[in-house]
Amino acid sequence: QRAYLATKEHSTLRQSSLDKNETNDNNEKESTLSLCKDDIRHMSIIGQFNLGFILARDRNNNLWILDQHACDEKYNFERLCKESAIHEQKLIAPLPLELSPSEEHCVLEHMDIFERNGFRFSYDPEKEQRHRLSVTALPHSGSGGDGRKAVQFGKEDVGALCAMLGADGTSSAEGYIAGFGSGADGSGMVGNNAVRRFAGLAGSHNGSTVMRLPKAIAMFASRACRGSIMIGTALSDKDQKKILKKLDITDDPWTCAHGRPTMSHVSCLSKQLKEDDDALT
Repeated sequence: QRAYLATKEHSTLRQSSLDKNETNDNNEKESTLSLCKDDIRHMSIIGQFNLGFILARDRNNNLWILDQHACDEKYNFERLCKESAIHEQKLIAPLPLELSPSEEHCVLEHMDIFERNGFRFSYDPEKEQRHRLSVTALPHSGSGGDGRKAVQFGKEDVGALCAMLGADGTSSAEGYIAGFGSGADGSGMVGNNAVRRFAGLAGSHNGSTVMRLPKAIAMFASRACRGSIMIGTALSDKDQKKILKKLDITDDPWTCAHGRPTMSHVSCLSKQLKEDDDALT
């Protein structure tokens, strides 16, 4: 049985086996293998396997199998989160909002974050509290250049961003739920999308930190997946090295945007290599 445990800085593979580990009083012992992010750049590529995986050896002679699609997807996902600009689309007429006092204060307090996500507002101090804000522009994604429909953003996304910023209210609750579905645009059934782990992820655009909307994260993950090297693609030595190099510069190399592990441990080659050396002497 294997369990792959990963964090941003450190990955641990725990492997237990009665036939490989010595036992004491029939109690199974556990061996722990650690792989640090820094180890990735020192891996030696052995070759491609089954047109979908890359076999590589680390400095301690451990053999790893890397999912070429998951590795490439994670690099592309992080790049999109950091570099993509969400544009604004002006509305023909202002869209009135009905917010809780907490939500209204949140928008006014964090106006820069909302504007970096493509929102624009008008504010009327003469109106009653909860009705002073109206949306004048909404985020606009474009199709991503692949012929697909653009992701639609709405006033519910104001609530989603309010929720991530800690506001309380009906709009926050409804907006939070609306953006966490399983679809490529964040729609669909709640709780089925692994990408929701990254909602609120802070990316960097033009030197500024940007908190990303759930729909934007889902959109970036979908586009990263479609634009990455697919299983079944033959890779040259240069292509394999490029994938490994890109994985090395990611912030979190252990899983793809959808939660699939980028690599798994196969075995330790030290014993086999020693036996080969002994056979030659």
